[in-house]
Amino acid sequence: MPDNRSPLPRLTPAFWGWALLDIVGVLILAVGAAWLIEGRASILPGFPANAVHAWSCVVGGGALLFVAAIKMMVEVMHASSRQSQAANDARFH
Repeated sequence: MPDNRSPLPRLTPAFWGWALLDIVGVLILAVGAAWLIEGRASILPGFPANAVHAWSCVVGGGALLFVAAIKMMVEVMHASSRQSQAANDARFH
């Protein structure tokens, strides 16, 4: 590897997009969890209004968080494979 290149992979705009969705997932999960802990809407006034909304936020936020985290790891692996000239599915025969 040339000395002027960083050993860390270059993060793509897709990575940052998934990171933003990850943050949104954390916020949605936090809104639902706060309602479940306190029994009332404490972060956003009036939302969630009941336990069904709160559980929906927890499940939906957790799912979004999980998918975004997996996609960010995939982006990092693709970035590192492009950098190191490793074989990937397109070039491996």
